[in-house]
Amino acid sequence: MIKNRAETAPQTLAKRIHEAFSGLPEGERRIAETVLHDPAELAVATASELAQQAGVSNATVSRFFRRLGYSNFEAARQEARRMRATGSPLYTGRKAQQAADPISDLVAQEAALIEATLSRLNPLTLRDIGEAIAGAARIRTLGYRNSHFLSQYITAQLAQMRPGVSPLLLPGQTRAEGIAALEEGDLAIIVGLRRRPRDFTETVEAIAARGVKIVLLADQTVREAPAMATWTLDCVVDTPQFADSYVGAMSVLRLMTIEASRALGDKGQKHLERVEDLRGEMDELE
Repeated sequence: MIKNRAETAPQTLAKRIHEAFSGLPEGERRIAETVLHDPAELAVATASELAQQAGVSNATVSRFFRRLGYSNFEAARQEARRMRATGSPLYTGRKAQQAADPISDLVAQEAALIEATLSRLNPLTLRDIGEAIAGAARIRTLGYRNSHFLSQYITAQLAQMRPGVSPLLLPGQTRAEGIAALEEGDLAIIVGLRRRPRDFTETVEAIAARGVKIVLLADQTVREAPAMATWTLDCVVDTPQFADSYVGAMSVLRLMTIEASRALGDKGQKHLERVEDLRGEMDELE
């Protein structure tokens, strides 16, 4: 029997603070306000730094976290670091002074992410994936949450070059219904960047069991699923700012599209011409 996850899941730091808040002494309440104002800071601050920010003593910080059920400050900080590693927006980034040139700063950060991601790629692997895209009987794509728009992007690009490309799960369809339709010779492209749903690995396992090849785009927090994928492409998404960046992942998908076009050759060109001719006849685009 599946356990009720609401009963078995550990309480988050924020929930512990809110539940204890009304009974906190003044000093500990100032610590609570400081942590709730910027949870990301807890992952990188020391107990002394937190005490200074809240205007209390180190001993008060220790009492506060013990009151919340932690053995000490370090235990709470380790929890914040785990949440940061999973990509929780509450724990990513740090409060900082407004940059003199935020646009240039962002350009530099995004360029660094693209370089870090693409430097992990093997050109031979990209070539193999391109050939698999060209040779697959059908292609099915999958992505949850923020990974969904990335899976939509690769679906749209490949569907212009060859038939048989569509999302694995249609609206209103269960996972079992979509996965059961897969057959040997098909290719699944799965985007699974961090903050994946709890059943993500189970889904990848079920897809692999159908005998299809799998291209998996993921970040360094993924576990187990790469063992079931034919190819795993590692994408860097972590940034100093709020929320993850997907410019690296988008660049990988762009390269996959280019390699697929090369592998498809004249066949892909003719399909694209048919699509463009039909668009013109139907007057679909501006």
